[in-house]
Amino acid sequence: MNRHTNNLRSIRVNLAVELWRDERGVASAYGLILIATVLILGAIVGLTSLRDHVVQEYGDLGVAIDSLDQSFAYEITVTPPIGPSQVVVSAAYVDEDELVWADEDGEAPAGLSFGPNYAGGAGEDAPIP
Repeated sequence: MNRHTNNLRSIRVNLAVELWRDERGVASAYGLILIATVLILGAIVGLTSLRDHVVQEYGDLGVAIDSLDQSFAYEITVTPPIGPSQVVVSAAYVDEDELVWADEDGEAPAGLSFGPNYAGGAGEDAPIP
C-alpha cells in the first residue's frame, strides 16, 4: 500500500474514534425509554395486523378450496359393427356445498370473527363457523 492509502485509513479510524468518544449528542435515559416504548408499541400493532392478515388469507384459502366444484358427468356411446344396436354408458356426480361458506357483504372475512354480536356470543374467541 502506498502512503496516501495509509493516510486516508488513519483519518477514518481517527474520525471513528473521535465520534465514539464524543458525548455532546448523548440521549438521556428518558428519551431512550420513550423511543423504546414507541418502537415496542409499534411492533405490537404491526404484528397484530400481520396476524390478522395471515388468518384472513387462510380463511380465504379455505373458502376457495370449499368452492371447488368437482361435479362431473360423462356419456359414452358405443356403436358395435355387429350385435346389439347402440349402447350408451353414462354417469354423473354432483358435488354439493356442505359447508356453505361464503364472504357475505358487510361480514368479517373468513376466519375472523370480531365483536360481541357473533352468534356464539363469545366475540373474538368464538369458534369459526
